[in-house]
Amino acid sequence: MLNKIFNFPSKYSFLDDFLAGITIGIVTIPQAMAFAILAGVPPIYGLYGSFIPLLVYGLLSSSNYLNVGPVSIISIFVFNVLSQNEQPFTSEYINDLVILGIMVGLIQSLFGVFGLGKFLRYIPTSIISGFIQAAAILIITSQLSTAFGIEFPVDGLKKIPYLFIHLNELKFYTTIVFLISIIFLFLFAKFFPRFPTSTSLVVVTGILSYLFDFEKYGLELIGNVPRGFPEVIIPNVNVNTIKYLPGAIGIAIISSIGSSIMALKLESKQPKKIKLNHEYVSWGITKIIGSFFGAMPSAASFNRTILAYKIGGKTQITSIVSSILILFTILFLTPVVYYFPQSVIAAIIIYSVYFLFDFELISKLWKEDIIELSYLFITMTVTLTFGLVEGIFLGVLIKYLGDYIFKKNINLS
Repeated sequence: MLNKIFNFPSKYSFLDDFLAGITIGIVTIPQAMAFAILAGVPPIYGLYGSFIPLLVYGLLSSSNYLNVGPVSIISIFVFNVLSQNEQPFTSEYINDLVILGIMVGLIQSLFGVFGLGKFLRYIPTSIISGFIQAAAILIITSQLSTAFGIEFPVDGLKKIPYLFIHLNELKFYTTIVFLISIIFLFLFAKFFPRFPTSTSLVVVTGILSYLFDFEKYGLELIGNVPRGFPEVIIPNVNVNTIKYLPGAIGIAIISSIGSSIMALKLESKQPKKIKLNHEYVSWGITKIIGSFFGAMPSAASFNRTILAYKIGGKTQITSIVSSILILFTILFLTPVVYYFPQSVIAAIIIYSVYFLFDFELISKLWKEDIIELSYLFITMTVTLTFGLVEGIFLGVLIKYLGDYIFKKNINLS
């Protein structure tokens, strides 16, 4: 029975999964809280969005290695979709978060039930990469206020020139803590790649914040985070919620593509092949169940999946152990979170999204296919100009329209 659920390899050690699960859980906690803030909800919802999905998906998955939970790209997508209609960090916003999560889960489940996931491979890599890199830029700009303690009267890319023009308005201690944090994250990642860098940074700065009262120096802290098992949320649904359908489809597509690529990447390392349609349904069910507990839409985390594999995780028992550790944090440890500086959380977010920039692909396309490279940058531009939902759909449309026109011109010549 257990072998059917967890797909044990021939040589298996529970201790390997247990230790990997503890490590991944420790890494997940600060990331989850950071991505919750990025999505426009209180930090506790990031922990809900880790505990529930890891547990549910851990029991349903045909992938031994895939680690799901909050990720930056989905968090900024959620914020982009919901903030147009509701004020972030409000009960109305959380109500709509639940609705959006259920919609995304239903769409992903349909991908699996009807075998529609195979059509996602027709979305070219250049379009996906352009979209993701535009989202990364939007994530970075969204954190500038928290990182430097400055209020921006402008949005998006306009924040960058405004920042340089108003350097005199930066909060000194907030800026210093942010810069030290970002340098710490990159240096430790380079020289100690298996070290739980984000967690260590949060713990150390949290202790320093408690000892030296960072608040009196003008630093914004996370503040009170409620503890206790998440309550079931029954959302208030009406006919107007249909407005979230395009956003839900976009999130389902991006989540499905990223998760399937990651799952297939490690398929050769496990005893049995991955059932991709089964995975789509598993991802969908995970989102639906998680949504009723306030969990943000989850997706596969590239960094946490690779880390779990490298440190010896062999099955989804790793995810179950991580889930239990996060639940323990939710029940008993959230008062400690009060002292975490928000500028450190901003550093963790910016550090995480740096790895979304695919410089290798850009270099390859520059040498081999300038047309595809132009599609990548067009998609980036469209996404930055019109928004995430519009960016993914317009990017695909422009790509295939451009190919049609280009091939037609070639034939005529």
